[in-house]
Amino acid sequence: MPENGLSDKNGEKAMGKINRIEVLQKQMREKGIEAALIENRRNREYLVYADIWEGSMLITQEEAVLLVDFRYYEMASLSVRDCEVRLCKSIEEAMRQIVKDRKLSSVCCEKNISHQRYLYLKEVLEGICLDDTYCMDSIIKENRKRKDEYELSCLRTAQEITDRAYEYILTRVKKGLKESEIRIELGSFMIRQGSENFDIGYISSSGSKTSLPHGGTGDKVVESGDLIMIDFGAVIGGYHSDCTRTFAVGSATDRQKEVYEIVRRAQEKALISIHPGVRGCDIDRIARDYINESGYQGCFEHGLGHSIGLEGHENPRFNETCQEIICPNVVMTVEPGIYLEHDFGIRIEDMGVITETGFENFTKASKEFAII
Repeated sequence: MPENGLSDKNGEKAMGKINRIEVLQKQMREKGIEAALIENRRNREYLVYADIWEGSMLITQEEAVLLVDFRYYEMASLSVRDCEVRLCKSIEEAMRQIVKDRKLSSVCCEKNISHQRYLYLKEVLEGICLDDTYCMDSIIKENRKRKDEYELSCLRTAQEITDRAYEYILTRVKKGLKESEIRIELGSFMIRQGSENFDIGYISSSGSKTSLPHGGTGDKVVESGDLIMIDFGAVIGGYHSDCTRTFAVGSATDRQKEVYEIVRRAQEKALISIHPGVRGCDIDRIARDYINESGYQGCFEHGLGHSIGLEGHENPRFNETCQEIICPNVVMTVEPGIYLEHDFGIRIEDMGVITETGFENFTKASKEFAII
């Protein structure tokens, strides 16, 4: 990638990048969709391989135009592929003109469009049907589920950085350090290793706060005997890795060691059971039953895992209600945990891809219960 961080279009074929807009246009022709309006930021990013913060994509069965204002025009012109980039003083007026010129009668929109935005577009595109018969968001997100080779390469690299970050942080954490300082150490290391940024939503919690599955990061000072839970990941090409590890500072109790081993075994049982054709709920049940049978019923109340890609949490899920059949090339996390209220919690999370025969685990970070 060039030093400016923007994509190098000359190297795209070698990187295995397919024309995702053409794939979508073929689907539109098959479904009889005349035109599509894409405004969701991550859907746009998926289609053009570039994260343009704001803009509207209008896609017909034969053309694709990204409408942006002055703030994003140069960036989009340098990085967007397979799509015309058009500078607009008014995006909505440009959209209206394209619809008029192409004599379009309907435009299919995404389901997450706000009611206010919908009413405004109805006014701007007077006489045009804003159709949600085929929800564009659902079509694109279905395409996003199964990762291609370029996406898998980004996700593997992101997880490699994350693995190295875990090894590094075990050498840095000590009594007296704040949770927020652990978070900064992790993030800074991953950026130095090549991460585009670090997931600002990740968790670094300690002591009794580890009993909160998403306890957040604060200024609590690490004490001897504390457990540390870190839930974090690097980002490559816009694609997120996700990893959780729990370790102890100074010492660990026998019960903490026991709970850790139960969580580790629950994850192991789930991992070896993953293969195409199973439902998300089936994999969840394997880990959940083991934890419940080990005496910790009611202490694992979140889902076992989720898909991941341009967003940190995507569908499908490994949870109690997911009836969806898991397919090859879907990247999933597996993250069982046990949380004992006001005492401590332990979670272990790996990430990998469903293969034709099982599960390729991208995560190589040690799962030995570390006491540092």
